[in-house]
Amino acid sequence: MIITVTLNPAIDQTLVLPKYVAGDTIRISSSRFDPGGKGINVSRVVRELGGESLAMGFAPGGLGRYIEQTLEAQGIDTDFIHTKGETRTNITILDESRHMHTILSDPGPETALHYADDLRRRLRKRLHPGDWLVLAGSIPPPLTAELYTEIIHEAVEAGAHTVLDADGAALAAGAAAHPEMLKGNRRELERLLGRHLDDEESTLAAAREVQDTGVAGVVVTRGREGAVAAIDHHYLRGIAPRVRAVSAVGSGDAFLAGVVLTLSRGGQMDDAMRLGIAAGTAAVLTHGTELCHRREVDILLSRVKVQPIEPPIAVRS
Repeated sequence: MIITVTLNPAIDQTLVLPKYVAGDTIRISSSRFDPGGKGINVSRVVRELGGESLAMGFAPGGLGRYIEQTLEAQGIDTDFIHTKGETRTNITILDESRHMHTILSDPGPETALHYADDLRRRLRKRLHPGDWLVLAGSIPPPLTAELYTEIIHEAVEAGAHTVLDADGAALAAGAAAHPEMLKGNRRELERLLGRHLDDEESTLAAAREVQDTGVAGVVVTRGREGAVAAIDHHYLRGIAPRVRAVSAVGSGDAFLAGVVLTLSRGGQMDDAMRLGIAAGTAAVLTHGTELCHRREVDILLSRVKVQPIEPPIAVRS
């Protein structure tokens, strides 16, 4: 079973504009609402790709109930904790004239500490040996990043596979708990390590540095360049097919869904990278957080190239 945890869910609203002009009244070409949050997005893509998952986490207020009901209507099992406050709304503005998107991100409501204890109790009941636990996204205040550390430790004790996809303090604290896999993009890894990663070699060296802290696998997405993975002492390069991108929002979540779904089915990392890149590439063909469609993923899959690569000198033993 794949279990996703989203502590700071969102309603993602996408506004498509012919041209954004600051200070002017602009007619909207189209608008859509989607349940959001990184873990929720992973569950949505797993479902689209024919898999099953359980979406867990917090569901503040009436919008939280809307997210829960929408996911269940899409055939996704949920076990959310209903919390006080109201679920945040993230607004993505897509300027069609410049193919540029701007995201306005709400920090989310404050969440009482006892809800974190409730979540951990539910997870202890839900997690079984061999399950895949995906912790993804930000942590609402005043909860601290150490919550990821605690959840990862308890999941490992339960015999579950642990996957972390976060940023900033949440990524640093979660990585210190030694999840089985850490997924990030280049910018997130730069913030974790405090230096620029200019090319594939420096990115692989950074991935190996994270591995040396106790993380078995590190996967880094690199936008249109695809992704690289460091698994044990093996290194892979995934090359994405060239497409005309509409919006990159949610492509990293779609990538992670493809990777975890493949691994949960007993697949190898090269096949996981292939499906992940196909899903992530398909996601950039859709507006905002519409994410990917199975038919485009199937078409793109054969165009993804995954190659073993020699580690750079900086990471060779």
